[in-house]
Amino acid sequence: MAQALRVMNVAEEHRLDRIEQKLDKLTEAVSQIARVEEQMLSVFKRIDRHEKRLDDQEDDIRELTTDVLANSGSVKNAERFFWIAVSACVSVLVYMVK
Repeated sequence: MAQALRVMNVAEEHRLDRIEQKLDKLTEAVSQIARVEEQMLSVFKRIDRHEKRLDDQEDDIRELTTDVLANSGSVKNAERFFWIAVSACVSVLVYMVK
């Protein structure tokens, strides 16, 4: 009888050791999942920040496009005035040389 109890104790201890090993593996897996989840949250936050920066840059580009269109008209008029002034100066110079 004592022999049978010892065999049962050894079998139960072996079984408990296997259960403990499985629990250790599960604990390790859960901690790895938690780390991966934290990394994913970090990546998602980084993506959100990049999307916001891209949106801001798109708004800046729209503003710059509007400014460039407004300035191109002013530059076009200034260039016309410059060439009219140059033509007038050349005309006056040619008239005086005659």
